[in-house]
Amino acid sequence: MGKNYYLGLDIGTGSVGWAVTDEQYQIPKVHGKALWGSRLFETASTAEERRINRTSRRRLRRRNQRVEWLQELFAEEINKKDPGFYRRMKESRYWAEDKLDEEGKRPEVPYSLFADKDYTDQEYHKQFPTIFHLRKWLMETQETPDIRLVYLAFLHMIKHRGHFLLSGSIDEIKEFKTTFTQFLEVVKDEELGFDREFDQETYQQSEKILKDRELTRSAKKTRMVKALGAENICEKEWLTLITGGTAKLSNLFDDKELDETERPKLCFSDAGYEDYAGEIEAELNERYCIVESAKAVYDWAILADILGEYKSISEAKVASYEKHKNDLTYLKDLVKDNLPKEEYKKLFSEGKDKTTNYCAYIGKIPGKEFEGKKCSKEEFYSYLKKNIVESIADENKTKYLREEIEKGTFLPKQMIKDNSVIPYQVHLYELDKILANLKDKIPLIEEEGDKIRQIFTFRLPYYVGPLNGVPKSDGERTNWAERKAEKIYPWNFQEIVDEETSAQKFIRRMTNKCTYLLHEDVLPKYSLLYSKFTVLNELNNLRLNGEPLSVDLKQKIYEEVFQKNRKVTLKKLKRCLVLEGFADRNVDITGVDGDFKSALTAYHDFKEKISGVHLSEEQKEEIILNISLFGDARNLLKNRLKKLYPQLTDKQREDLSRLSYRGWGHLSRKFLEGVTIESPLNGEDWTIIKALWETNENLSQLLGSKYTFTEAIEKENGFTENADISYQTIEELGLSPAVKRQVWQSVLIVKEICKVQKGEPKRLFVEMAREKTDSGRTESRKKKLLDLYKSCAKEEKELVQNLEMRQEADLRRDKLFLYYTQKGRCMYTGRPIDLEKMLRDNKTYDIDHIYPQSKVMDDSLDNRVLVEKIYNQEKTDIYPIDEKIRKKMQPFWKSLADGGFISEEKYKRLTRATEFEAAELAGFISRQLVETRQSTKAVANILKQMLPDTEIVYVKARIVSNFRQDFKLPKVREINDLHHAKDAYLNIVVGNTYHVKFTQSPVRFIENSTNRSYNLKKMFVAGKVSRNGETAWVSGNDGTIVTVRKFMRKNNILVTRRAYEVTGGLFDQQPMKKGKGQVPVKGNDERLQNIEKYGGYNKEAGAYFTLVESEDKKGKKIRSIEYVPVRMKKQVEQSKEALEAYLVQQRGLKNPIVLLNKIRIDTLFNVDGFHMWLSARAGKRLIFKGANQLVLSDPDEKTLKKVVKFINRRKENKNVEIYSSDGLTSEMLEEIYDTFLRKIRNTIYGVRLKEQEKTLSSGRENFEKLKIEDQCMVIYEILHLFQCQSTLANLKLIGGPGNAGRLGLNSDITKYENISIINQSVTGIYEQAIDLKKV
Repeated sequence: MGKNYYLGLDIGTGSVGWAVTDEQYQIPKVHGKALWGSRLFETASTAEERRINRTSRRRLRRRNQRVEWLQELFAEEINKKDPGFYRRMKESRYWAEDKLDEEGKRPEVPYSLFADKDYTDQEYHKQFPTIFHLRKWLMETQETPDIRLVYLAFLHMIKHRGHFLLSGSIDEIKEFKTTFTQFLEVVKDEELGFDREFDQETYQQSEKILKDRELTRSAKKTRMVKALGAENICEKEWLTLITGGTAKLSNLFDDKELDETERPKLCFSDAGYEDYAGEIEAELNERYCIVESAKAVYDWAILADILGEYKSISEAKVASYEKHKNDLTYLKDLVKDNLPKEEYKKLFSEGKDKTTNYCAYIGKIPGKEFEGKKCSKEEFYSYLKKNIVESIADENKTKYLREEIEKGTFLPKQMIKDNSVIPYQVHLYELDKILANLKDKIPLIEEEGDKIRQIFTFRLPYYVGPLNGVPKSDGERTNWAERKAEKIYPWNFQEIVDEETSAQKFIRRMTNKCTYLLHEDVLPKYSLLYSKFTVLNELNNLRLNGEPLSVDLKQKIYEEVFQKNRKVTLKKLKRCLVLEGFADRNVDITGVDGDFKSALTAYHDFKEKISGVHLSEEQKEEIILNISLFGDARNLLKNRLKKLYPQLTDKQREDLSRLSYRGWGHLSRKFLEGVTIESPLNGEDWTIIKALWETNENLSQLLGSKYTFTEAIEKENGFTENADISYQTIEELGLSPAVKRQVWQSVLIVKEICKVQKGEPKRLFVEMAREKTDSGRTESRKKKLLDLYKSCAKEEKELVQNLEMRQEADLRRDKLFLYYTQKGRCMYTGRPIDLEKMLRDNKTYDIDHIYPQSKVMDDSLDNRVLVEKIYNQEKTDIYPIDEKIRKKMQPFWKSLADGGFISEEKYKRLTRATEFEAAELAGFISRQLVETRQSTKAVANILKQMLPDTEIVYVKARIVSNFRQDFKLPKVREINDLHHAKDAYLNIVVGNTYHVKFTQSPVRFIENSTNRSYNLKKMFVAGKVSRNGETAWVSGNDGTIVTVRKFMRKNNILVTRRAYEVTGGLFDQQPMKKGKGQVPVKGNDERLQNIEKYGGYNKEAGAYFTLVESEDKKGKKIRSIEYVPVRMKKQVEQSKEALEAYLVQQRGLKNPIVLLNKIRIDTLFNVDGFHMWLSARAGKRLIFKGANQLVLSDPDEKTLKKVVKFINRRKENKNVEIYSSDGLTSEMLEEIYDTFLRKIRNTIYGVRLKEQEKTLSSGRENFEKLKIEDQCMVIYEILHLFQCQSTLANLKLIGGPGNAGRLGLNSDITKYENISIINQSVTGIYEQAIDLKKV
């Protein structure tokens, strides 16, 4: 077929759909197989888990190193007092009978710490119930304490020293104004709000609100908004964040693009915030510093709560201990005096699973081991309310209990999650107090006090990294630190390690590569050159009264406005234009969203801070680079500046070191200044930066077909010849592991298709799904609305009452949600909406799109309003909204915006008075054609290297989804995996039509369209789409859709799954209790091998399987499939003998012979004609996923789609019912039930699902008797039996088992007559079967 074919890819997080067509969208066949398919694979986990584990190991190593240093300092004095002290501490992990003394003998008295005649562990714990009691005593005592007690206190501080996120002394840390002012300043500096002065009363009021334990998060936010007079959405969202609420990044930073990130929300009070904070930092880069300052305010409030009125943490914790003790006495007396003995026993003695009593709260039962699961404070309080408070009639007796529960202070615990917010300064304060108190009493403290303090405060700078690395495969080491060979201590660190060289190496390792020139380092974000680029790129989008700026005017604005003002606002720009006579006061400035985002920050810094010294541009750029590299290490930066630029004064160096140039751009110097083309205007050499200066085109336009920059860039990258892309190429991309796997699988598919087709495709159509991540808590629409209505509850009393009766699931209906956001009024008339009529039919009210869908495919709530149907019909596709409506409704719209009911963006769209400009229309089209995500661009770059002569065309999922809806081509993901290939096919059809219609330049299309006429909604239903003799689409029932429907009905799709070896964790990270587990907690410690005593790790991970022939007890040959654990993978692969020894010793096989070394996870098996993928093991059984794709008729498929839709609603609200609008009847459900039954009886499914056939047959009568909602549940569960995944079916509602459908085989495969594995190529075009009975 050569060049005359198209290739479509639908790249998902766990799949790649692919399809090949000719230019008429026909799918060809090769070797009797249709060329379209679905490639499935396990989604690659992010590096987050490995990073967390690696960080934990590193933190543990460094903590142990600090302990070792402390032991060295105390060793001599402790040996004088008690030679066995360190040994006893080390042996404390063992049972009494396993402990050994210095001579390797069992000690007579097996104490863990103290074994003196008059002072043992018992006396110690009686004197100091907690470590905080000891620390407090050491700060205050006038006695000369036992040196061992001093060591224990310092040991605890050094092991648990707090975080280092805040700078300053403890007084500064505890001072609210300092922390809060820093937060307000950074928000203000980024022009995100709080651009005003606050008096002392405001600070005091804010401090009081944040410390108030009795206020909910929502109430705190409301009061903070009022106290600070928060005006815009940014300010309100920042206050939401610091009060513990969930905030959207797009609202925090006034940047809608952040809605497109993988994690668009964050919440400091989330239990898992620290786990995903790294992702947020990666998205925000230098802007993350604002989030850090907000976290500091949040942490301050938590810390203030922990410390209360006390100066030290130990005082606070001792007081907490005493309160717990007193509360416990009170609770015991209360229960004893007022409730039966059984209730007392139930509260204080039971430790069953799922209990939430006192034992579960503290995780202990007096006198015996607690076997259950610990519960949260909230769960325990709920138990007390239900079982104690409600059971005692006399409210006076329970008054204290109720009040304390309400405040959240009853029975406080010392070890709580909030301890993580305690900064190191709090512990350092106590360390200094103890050192000061003991230096006159203990000579060691006087001599080594400074070293003890240095051990506590020592941190390995992040830019130095690991001090001892390991060699990598390429010969380099994993560390980069420049150091001498001597042993490092905190007190000699600077002499041994070259911090400056180490820091340089680190930053260069971490610097990203240019978006366009793949091997070039990016510029610092504040580089003079990069700043000039960002300003010019933004300026070239500017329009005055709808017209682009002239080049001369653009240059004048740059020189007269940007070079004279740090922050350029529209107000400043307008003033300049009016004063210079370029425009009048009514000029309409568009093309920029709000004020300018770019600025010449470094240009102004140098102009203001460096006077009397001449520095070249190159020298300034080098200084900016150094600030970007070493800005967090101020002393290091000052020393470096002194060495490089001795002509600078001390004050100038100090000023420069205080500049905060964080972050890096996306482009390299070579891209902006090194790639040249011939100017189409005068024939001169043009660079990107010069073209931006000499024209009014932005970067996207310069990279379009009007100029030859793209060709020059491809030449620079070496894209002119087919590149052989290896996995290493993908590995070097700055993408997540999940995206790298998608890309590599796509590359393998493209390679194989090119091989089969003997040439590159003419066009390659790519759609790439976003990574699925947990974006934090789902925002409750009901809660949001109720919060909004608090400010107008009296005026809208009826609406509030109506809203309170609504279920959360009801408000998922956009019509109803819009009704409440519009205060129950039509958005175009202001008349009240008849709610009952609106819910009952669709004849009176309609949802209108503010921006017409013919021009922009925006279906967001920001673009939709609920209106009377007649007004929607009259408005048609006209924009802006009719002037009469705007004038009449503007006050109402403004009130909604001010109250937070609608967004600022929605308000702008409603009130705008001007028509769309050409640039905007081009932008709307570009959104359908152009991908902005870095991951998709990276994929396109890779594919372009592979296929230099192929056109790479992006396809947006939204337009393909619209095409499916318009032509009634339903997709039910839950039925099978064939939809990936069908999506890839539609990517070709839809993508090619858009491509031919608009070319790759929407700007040129708009310019060449005399009346700017186009209609995105009608593109596939009106006329023909063709250009330059190429026809992409013919509308009408006898047009192109005939071919599309023909192939969409086919199911001859190749489905393959990536087989792999398991890597990573060897077993569950959390050790099991004694008597449980599969692997000992320490493999190299003989005493810890006893799982009955010390427990072990559970769920040993298998790397892959191996086919083995061995002998049974009678000497008969048997064949079995045995797993090889990850922990032994390296050993058995290096030595055949090691594998055989493992099979004999651990798998219990006799005379094993390995027949197949590796059978990977997700290998395809054929057992008696039934296909399934090997997925896991359970004991001696192998567990599989089905590999037979379910195919249903169109009516059954439509019914199932409705069922799935209902089930998704039911997951949100278990009480939801079937509505008439759902279009489901019992007859329809019975029909699909019978379809499933026939599938098992009459097709290949019967081979492995015979038991389920009996269940469905006998359960048919029960099914008929169920409510229709439960029938839907059963149908959804039965579907699991046919899905190609591991989900089991719960058939209890029809009298069946709760976990039906598990596909399993005995690992001994001797009895199976026909069993083979099928090795498939990535597309499935090539395959090889291996008979496991004959190999």
